[in-house]
Amino acid sequence: MRGHPRREPRRKTSNPRALKKKKTSPPAPTESSNRVLLGFLLSLAWKYKWNSLGVLALQIILLTLGLLGLGFMGLGVDFIRRQIPPPPAGAEPLKILFWPLPEDWGVLTTLLLITGAILGMSILRGVLNYCYTIAVNAFVQCKIVVDLRTQVFEKMQRLSFRFFDANASSSIINRVTGDVQSVRLFIDGVVIPCVVLLLSLVVYIVYMLRINPILTAVCLLPSPVIWFLSNRFSAAMRPRYRVIRQLWDNLVLVLSEHINGVSVVKGCGIEPLQEKKFNDANDAILNEQLGVFKAVSRFNPLVGFVSQLSTVFLFGFGGWLVILRETRGAAMGISVGELLVFSGLVGQFTGQIANIANIANSVQQSLIAAHRVYEVLSAPVEIQSVPGAAAPAAFRGRLEFDNVTFGYAPADPVLKGLSFAIEAGECVAVLGATGSGKSTLLSLIPRFYDPNGGVIRLDGRDLRDFDVQTLRRSIGLVFQESFLFSTSVRSNIAFGNPGASDAEIATASRIAAVDAFAEQLPGGMESVLHEGGANLSGGQRQRIAIARAILQNPSILLLDDPTAAIDAQTEHEILSSIESAMKGRTTLIVTHRLSTLRRAHRIIVLEHGHVVEMGTHEELFANRGVYHTIVSHQAG
Repeated sequence: MRGHPRREPRRKTSNPRALKKKKTSPPAPTESSNRVLLGFLLSLAWKYKWNSLGVLALQIILLTLGLLGLGFMGLGVDFIRRQIPPPPAGAEPLKILFWPLPEDWGVLTTLLLITGAILGMSILRGVLNYCYTIAVNAFVQCKIVVDLRTQVFEKMQRLSFRFFDANASSSIINRVTGDVQSVRLFIDGVVIPCVVLLLSLVVYIVYMLRINPILTAVCLLPSPVIWFLSNRFSAAMRPRYRVIRQLWDNLVLVLSEHINGVSVVKGCGIEPLQEKKFNDANDAILNEQLGVFKAVSRFNPLVGFVSQLSTVFLFGFGGWLVILRETRGAAMGISVGELLVFSGLVGQFTGQIANIANIANSVQQSLIAAHRVYEVLSAPVEIQSVPGAAAPAAFRGRLEFDNVTFGYAPADPVLKGLSFAIEAGECVAVLGATGSGKSTLLSLIPRFYDPNGGVIRLDGRDLRDFDVQTLRRSIGLVFQESFLFSTSVRSNIAFGNPGASDAEIATASRIAAVDAFAEQLPGGMESVLHEGGANLSGGQRQRIAIARAILQNPSILLLDDPTAAIDAQTEHEILSSIESAMKGRTTLIVTHRLSTLRRAHRIIVLEHGHVVEMGTHEELFANRGVYHTIVSHQAG
């Protein structure tokens, strides 16, 4: 099995992937980092530029049809007004946008054409709106979200264990699910609306200026106020959205811990306390979201009121201009139809200005989510193959630690100046108190971490000279509590070598004594395991893990206290399987069991990250040092 040895010290758990990790919240984005995030989001939109341009093209067509509809409505009103005597003073020829209406058209013909044009554009707008909705959802939900989620997951496969040590599993899960979903807001809630907003405002202003420049200036007076209020609102909402994302992380953490620790919860009879803990986390999200909703509920009416001032100015000043045209034929006046068109333009213009609040809202949500997603995508890949890395077909298995120092935090080393060699095919046991660095030592061999100082050599070459995947495929790992997947027994054994033949799987099963119990299962080797292998005993799970390691045909076998949590009889069975697996392989086994220590060729004793003793069981016991003390306590 390839996996992640426990970091010292670690709490025992039934699931090594659910080990308690240091939980950190992402730092608040600074203004400079916001520029980086905006660049990241814009590059994401540019990656799908043709899809974005197609959606924008539909929006431009819809905008054009809306303007044409308003124009024809104004034309229809003015045409009807012309047919009622007396005609307006100083009336100019009616125009379809910029083209004069033909004088030889009859009244009925003109009305039917105008009405038909309005109806046709309404139908066309409905069809295009449907197409736009389908295009946006297919583009954003089915392409961007899926692609970005895949990209984040793929990057996580290449990140070192430092990233997973520094972030709670709940936070990682939310980044792949909720945060990716929020990032798509930038496309359909910011980029597209912003471009549409700019195009709309330019077109509306040009159209309004053509009708009457003075009326345009009067009606646009409230716009700067709306812009100012939207910016203030956006800044106020930013920290609240950050808090909500962190509260969601906490809720997922409470839920995942409850599920993983349900046996402890029921065994201690503290279900009511767990319910309260979950309800408190849930209520914290509710209260914060209610605060956001209240703020939005206060802001929207304020923006709506300021927006309505444009309508007030329109009917006050615009009405006076209509009266001037109708009664005096003043050149500065406007017609009733133009007032109607202007009213529609102002309504849409103020609606677009008011939409700035929604865009600002979406920007803040997407920035907070983008920060968390970008943190994954931009995280350095610490462990990777160097150019031209060696990928030998097999390793002899000789290991050498040369003055190796390592700490999860470099200033606080766990291993200090380790120097020793393990010959190919040799079995070495590692013994030491909790926190002495046993599992950390094992984690350096498959390069889950690289040393802060010194060199680890395999067959005389620095581990960093080898291709990472080749190296790891040559190492088999078995943990104290090995993780099994919710698939069949056969699939779990073949997990590290999915191309293995039935004969190879059968051989590995026989060596690890899996076949002895698998045939008793309802479906034999095809029996589907419950989550984590809950329908098997601890010994059975360990034997499957050993078979999985054997099937990889590794040159090196790393066993991290594989018999610590099982009874004496099961231990004897597991040790028999391990002995079969160790034949011809370099083996390091972390253990405190005397029966296992006696089987090793040599024993390394660690204390506070140092090698304090090394030798056979008989030699170390005779020295009456640290090893003698530990073994004597076990015997006592």
